[in-house]
Amino acid sequence: MNQTSERSLHHARQCARRLGLQALYQWHFNQNSVNELVEQYRTDEYWQKSDHDYFSTVVGGVLTEHTQLDEHINSASEYNVEQIDPIELASLRMATYELVHLPEVPSKVIIAEAIRLCKKFGSNEGFKLVNVILDNLASRIRTA
Repeated sequence: MNQTSERSLHHARQCARRLGLQALYQWHFNQNSVNELVEQYRTDEYWQKSDHDYFSTVVGGVLTEHTQLDEHINSASEYNVEQIDPIELASLRMATYELVHLPEVPSKVIIAEAIRLCKKFGSNEGFKLVNVILDNLASRIRTA
């Protein structure tokens, strides 16, 4: 893959993660299906720039496996998932899914993207908690 196509893929996945964060935040309150979320986000300005398959894979995976993902998160944090802000929790679930199921994506990229999204959409200091938990999870999951 050449440098231009790598940048293009990176940007498309950034957009997919941004939409994924929003979709998972919404799901936290409304329990929409992945199909409902895909249909809703097709009209978002970031949809055309995003990696649609990546969005569907990650969001669908989180919806299917949220209980197992929450167990991972709980094992790596002094806080229980019920205590974590919904934006940070959505970011943690998405990143944990990527760490577990998408080994081709480097841990550093996953963590950096989760932090970036939390800085943009989360609480003032929430990204710090996300960083600590994901560093812990990455060392456990990726070396297991």
